[in-house]
Amino acid sequence: MSIFNNKKEDNANPSITTANNSNKTNDEIVNVTSKSVGNTTEFTIELNEEVFLKKLKDGTLGSGKRETRIEDITGFYGNKEYSPNRNFCVSFADGHYENDKWKNGDIALIKDNKLLFKKKLQRPNDFFVSNDGIVIGCDWLNSDTLTGKFLIFDSTGEELFAKKTTANLGNCAISDNSQIALFETHNSNTNDGNKIFIVDISEKLVIHKFERPTSFNSAIIDTEAKRIKLKDHKGFVFEIDFVGNQTNAEEYENHILRKGSVYDRLWIYADKPDEIKLKDPKYLELLTKALTDTDASYSFGKDKIYRMIGDYQEANGNIEKTIENWEKAFSINPKVGVKRKLDTLKKQYNSR
Repeated sequence: MSIFNNKKEDNANPSITTANNSNKTNDEIVNVTSKSVGNTTEFTIELNEEVFLKKLKDGTLGSGKRETRIEDITGFYGNKEYSPNRNFCVSFADGHYENDKWKNGDIALIKDNKLLFKKKLQRPNDFFVSNDGIVIGCDWLNSDTLTGKFLIFDSTGEELFAKKTTANLGNCAISDNSQIALFETHNSNTNDGNKIFIVDISEKLVIHKFERPTSFNSAIIDTEAKRIKLKDHKGFVFEIDFVGNQTNAEEYENHILRKGSVYDRLWIYADKPDEIKLKDPKYLELLTKALTDTDASYSFGKDKIYRMIGDYQEANGNIEKTIENWEKAFSINPKVGVKRKLDTLKKQYNSR
């Protein structure tokens, strides 16, 4: 029971007390009564526990009947991915050990609150569905070895394609029109390691396999232009064609040089030839910033950064600064690779 007061604004006679009738009915969750005492109105709210528990049990608590959830349809709780047109939903849950016994995971496809198919897989992960109801995904497999199986199903659950690899699977993607799918693998000591596989779904075969050019979180496949946009967690887009050639090198580089971290920009310069980067003042500025940047100094190492600064100064004829930076590099790591050059340069400088 809850009571609160509401001050009346009119000049009611404090000697008059009015009691209002309750709106109480048999199917109301709460019953509200009110009465006036002088210039104050008192409200009393009582919970109808019987009605509350009944509505909670039959799922009608709130506004109307409870909507059917994906979990009600599939019979399991899992991750959910919708097709771009929102017509299909694929739900999947990884396998796991239960009382020391392996229990396979589940995948299911739903359309209009109807279950189209449901399957058991060892370790289903990263499943997606196209606008046509074609389902792709990775079965990580319950194995101690580096392995996985990439799968494609139609909307009835028929297996259209399967490829087992000797490397762990990473991300995958499917074109909106269900023509092309791709999946990546992580490092391994086999020919399947660190690759991107391009699959022609109608032909049910891998049409291209090439070295993975960059890590990515998601991929967009343009089947008309035969281009694939690989987007990483920082939002940088590395575009390739269907055989793995980068098609936006200048745009990608400029984007990172404008928006990237010191670490990101150093990697861009790492691929540039010496005759270009060692004449670029922005490269020297970046190397100087890298000495105090946590990510860059940790990843590259301050010894290597000092060496690179020394290399830049040598290329530009600044002998004193070259010696200064190479000595700092050597003091941090005697195996940084500058000892012979440093000794020779110091002899030449001292003999002048």
